[in-house]
Parts: sequence; C-alpha cells; structure tokens
Amino acid sequence: MLGEKNVTFNCMSCGSTDLCFGYLGTAANTFVPTGVFTVHGFRSRSYVCLKCGYMGHYLPKDKLEKLREKFSTQYEEGV
Repeated sequence: MLGEKNVTFNCMSCGSTDLCFGYLGTAANTFVPTGVFTVHGFRSRSYVCLKCGYMGHYLPKDKLEKLREKFSTQYEEGV
C-alpha cells in the first residue's frame, strides 16, 4: 500500500503491502529522542498489516528530517 507521498511500505513481519495507516490515539505515543532537546517530541505514524495483524510505527520523512537537524545541531554544539 502507498503510505507517505507515494512510497510503498511492506509489513515488517510478513512482507504484505495490504496495510492500513493511521496514528495511535494518545499524545503518549510520540517519539522523544534521548539527548536531543524537544518540547513536544515527534508524533509517529502507525500501520497495521491486514494480512497478519502486525503493527508498526515510523516517523514520516518530514519529521525524520527535523529530527536529523536537531540531532546534528545539538551534537555540533557539544551538548
């Protein structure tokens, strides 16, 4: 199935592309990286494989880029 911006995703468990995308229901499901200052963290996307039931999580590309920027900036400053 196509997820973020026409990228094909496969189930990490069985390899199926029959996936349902969404978000988990609470703010507690944000990724807060260790050693990087961020106020709100990064809300992850989730998917469930409709073939085997596996549930996976990932950061969309735009949020991954922001994390990379924060991570590299803080380590360049010696934090």
